[in-house]
Amino acid sequence: MKNNDSLIIPYQMDSLVCPIEKKTMSFSTRSFFQVLLTPFQMFFWLIFHPSAWRNYINRIEPTLAADFALADLPPQHHPELKRLWYSVFLIQPVLIGCLIAIVLLTINFFFGFFIEGLLPVINMVFELMEMTQIPESETIANMIPFENMILGISYGMMLCLVGSLISSFTVSFAFGIVAGTLGGLLTGILFGIAGTTGHIAGISLGIFVMSLAGSILASLPLEHKEIANDRQFFGVIIGLTISGLVLVMGSFLGTTFGNLLKLLPSFVQLTIAQAQIIGMAAAAGLIIGWRFRDWRWMATLALLFTSLIWLLISLIFNVVNYIDEDQMLWLKRLLSGLTGGTVNAFLFTILFTLPYMFASLLARYIAGVWAGIIAGILGSGSAYLLFAIIVAPELYLWLLGGGIFSMVLGLSYRKWLPLLLYPFTATWNGLLLIAQRRQPEQSVKFLHQHSVFWDEHQYLPLWGLEKQLVRVYEHDQQAATAAMSQLSAGAQNWAVQAAHLELDSQFLMACDSIFEMAEVHQTLLSSDKLAGTAGNWLNSFREMSLDIEAALSQQGHYQQHTMLKNVIGRLKGALLGSQSSAEAQRFREIASKWQTLLEKFAAELLDMQDIPNPYTFGPPLNKKVHDVFADRPEVTTRLEQLLQTRHCPPLLLYGQRRTGKTTLLMNLDLLLPKTFVMLFVDCQGPLAWARDHASFFYQLGRTMAEAAKHYPDLTFPPLDEEYLRIDPFT
Repeated sequence: MKNNDSLIIPYQMDSLVCPIEKKTMSFSTRSFFQVLLTPFQMFFWLIFHPSAWRNYINRIEPTLAADFALADLPPQHHPELKRLWYSVFLIQPVLIGCLIAIVLLTINFFFGFFIEGLLPVINMVFELMEMTQIPESETIANMIPFENMILGISYGMMLCLVGSLISSFTVSFAFGIVAGTLGGLLTGILFGIAGTTGHIAGISLGIFVMSLAGSILASLPLEHKEIANDRQFFGVIIGLTISGLVLVMGSFLGTTFGNLLKLLPSFVQLTIAQAQIIGMAAAAGLIIGWRFRDWRWMATLALLFTSLIWLLISLIFNVVNYIDEDQMLWLKRLLSGLTGGTVNAFLFTILFTLPYMFASLLARYIAGVWAGIIAGILGSGSAYLLFAIIVAPELYLWLLGGGIFSMVLGLSYRKWLPLLLYPFTATWNGLLLIAQRRQPEQSVKFLHQHSVFWDEHQYLPLWGLEKQLVRVYEHDQQAATAAMSQLSAGAQNWAVQAAHLELDSQFLMACDSIFEMAEVHQTLLSSDKLAGTAGNWLNSFREMSLDIEAALSQQGHYQQHTMLKNVIGRLKGALLGSQSSAEAQRFREIASKWQTLLEKFAAELLDMQDIPNPYTFGPPLNKKVHDVFADRPEVTTRLEQLLQTRHCPPLLLYGQRRTGKTTLLMNLDLLLPKTFVMLFVDCQGPLAWARDHASFFYQLGRTMAEAAKHYPDLTFPPLDEEYLRIDPFT
């Protein structure tokens, strides 16, 4: 994509559109810093702004679904998609490691300073209570041991890499980004704080990450079919059954391969449990390879997983376990994190991804997206919980409770996350509003940065948004109109209505003439179906504007005055209302201003009343029959002068209705000298019934011949209508 290409990012209810045109760059045009942050940008889009992810994928591959898996890609695809893979699978683990280090160091020093600051106060209280005082800490940095930090960083990086890689191929690329990023980050922080004792909490953490990633995956498709509840329930049950069968088959294959491995010579002595783990890795490779529908992938992945797990187990039991903790604890933690993170990532794949993949695919095919997500989470979570309970049966209540809570928490993130982040987004939006007041010319830019355009899940009202929309409308009506059009379909529709109401009030108050009042109904933004006090007032003003427009379209001043008096009466009735709210008071001020302008204009109309027409209505008068016809000597003299000119122009006689125009024409032969031949043709007679040119000229000729009978010396040749049809113009 070239530098001058642009993309308008949309905001719907489930996909919000930003009205500002923004430059979008491919990897080849991005700076190094932008490429470095690409994985976090993708993660942010999937969590808060799914429509941006959909647009990005659609721009790269229009035929690609937003929830695609890498295994479903055709052999030939967009090169930018490959660069995105490299960014996610290579840069993302490094960024996760750096972020884990920053978080652990922050926690370390923050709590260190906190405890060091409160320690004198605590000891003083203990002294007053004659209790043993707490000894002062030797150093602040000892809150989290350095070795635990090494463990957490390495563990999180490997879990991020392996988890995102396998999940992206088997379930969905978007799922892999979320699961790898969030799972690696949270697990790394957990092991950095708790050390090797955090494996129990890590189970609930894994279920939470899977549930949240699944919930995000369900929000990516734009269309969701309406499916009956019983069919969804049936789909979930079928998916769980299949996932259970897959686990049983995987366990059987793993045990079989493990027993076979025990028979082979090895440079490392394997226990039965170790051999079974290696066998399960081989089985996982076969099953994941089936996702590619290619036996070569099955064989390759089985061999790769087997070799990798074998190598890691050899490192753990023959290298890591023999490192002296007193002298090289940091090295042991580093190797434990790298090997343990990788092994646990494979366990994560076997116990989470495989059941999730089969249950989700099958249930989604039968009963839709959400049924697939629920089946996948229940299947994978149950498998992992069962494994954990077998390992630690004494903690089964904690494991069950934590697993259920984590699953519900992950699935409902769109309910609690907006609530949790609301204070921060409200503060951010408030700062934008302050900046907009100081720099009104930058209003469009600040509106683009508002959280409503990057947090699509926020359902709480974002106070101040209506003020920003009004300010943007004052500087860029097109951008504001586009923004309000998009927001009107979402949870912030109230802000659009409030902005429309404020702008309409300004439009109504800005009317300084009756002509502006007649046109203001064309600029009102609020819907005519708006309810409440404001809706009633606006509808009244809209109707009065239409009535004023209709009054001004009348030709007579009397008719205009009569219609405007009706509008003035409506305004007086509105001003007599008893509502005392600030909203009603504002509309009363507008009504009072309108009443003053209308009364002034109506008074001016009284001074411009038309003179009544003294002529009576009736048929034209023929002077030969009626002697009441009044001659028009000045008119006939002027006509005679014009007709006697060498090049007489076409003459138009005009005047008010029933003032004698037709009568004058009918009597011109008596009023003008005999040298003029006057043929009267009534265009409202047979001439108006002509069907075509020939008929028109035929009727014209007949009428002229009939009028020529008043002149005995004037005869016209006979006229044939059929001859006229051959050539009516010559």
